[in-house]
Amino acid sequence: MKVIEVFKYDAFAKAIENFEDFKSSDEKVNNYLELKFKDLTKRKDELNNFKENKREYFIGAEKFQNVQKISGIFFDEVENKPDRNSPNICLKNLPPYSFIILASFTLKQPYFSKDDDEFYIISNPVLKEKAFKVPMIRGSSWKGALAAAFKDLLNEETNPDKRAKMVDSYLRIFGAGSESIKAIEDYLKEKSSNIENFKEKLLEFIFFELGLVVDKNLLDEIKKQDSYEKLKKILEEQISKKCARNSKDLPIEFQTHKGRTVFYPTYFDRLSLEVINPHDRRKRAGTQPIYYEVVPEGTKGILQIIYIPFDGILKEDKVLKSEAEQDLENLLSAVDKLSEKGIGAKTKLGWGTFDFCEGEEQYYFTNKDLDISEKLKSKGWRKCQG
Repeated sequence: MKVIEVFKYDAFAKAIENFEDFKSSDEKVNNYLELKFKDLTKRKDELNNFKENKREYFIGAEKFQNVQKISGIFFDEVENKPDRNSPNICLKNLPPYSFIILASFTLKQPYFSKDDDEFYIISNPVLKEKAFKVPMIRGSSWKGALAAAFKDLLNEETNPDKRAKMVDSYLRIFGAGSESIKAIEDYLKEKSSNIENFKEKLLEFIFFELGLVVDKNLLDEIKKQDSYEKLKKILEEQISKKCARNSKDLPIEFQTHKGRTVFYPTYFDRLSLEVINPHDRRKRAGTQPIYYEVVPEGTKGILQIIYIPFDGILKEDKVLKSEAEQDLENLLSAVDKLSEKGIGAKTKLGWGTFDFCEGEEQYYFTNKDLDISEKLKSKGWRKCQG
């Protein structure tokens, strides 16, 4: 077995202070900043050296802990794992039926999401936090990936009533603010004047926002309509039974609004390099290897999600509890789905897939009594009520 060399990630200030020494020195690359700023004439040599040694670069513990603190991650620095005490303290200040999902996971395959850093040793650097240069998954990336996983679950559901409830849950969790929803909302407020544009946005809403299947019959039915009233009837039928009423307003879940959920970023403490070598179909040989800076498999990260039902203050207690339990169940199911599907780029190659850490249970914290299905409990999800 080949031994992997480990290098420390020096503080930013120290690296800048010694920049001239780095350029004139004959030392090997010792950290991320040297790798990035070393004399450009030696760029190819350093890259080749990096490839041959297959090094893993470790982010310094202090820097890694600081960026998690600033981002509000519940992290125990002593135990080096998620902090199980802080969520309960946080929940005391949140509305009833708020909950927090907190779990430690391990990458099964490398994670990659391209950074926008143009000045770098290779053309495919992994996404990093701007100030600390720590590899990360953005909170917005978690939101988008989980929304896509949720839509997969929605399409797998065959019961119409359950599908309608899942659609409501989706819009409570993730909110609604896309152009297609705005166009529909504008029409219902008597602001829309272009019926063809409305047809297009209606299809986008049904397919992309609700995640429903658009078959040829539905497509033909929408295209042949020549009045807003007929299109409105189709919209009402597609959303759910509760929309079938004489009203110009959609239910609050389908109006443009903020979702109840806050998605936090995930940070990693390691970097490595992967190569993809596309083959020529005729010669069956590699053409030009493409190098990717990645977070290597086996690296641990923390998933943190906070759900705050800010729009449910005036709702009856039993209604709000039912909504929160549905949203918790669906959100945890989407997380499990995403762990198999993967997050980031190159997911078709299996990149970005993850497992929850063995021996460390996945927790959801709540300030009220919320329960989940036995299926999710069997997958390791546990309640921790404050």
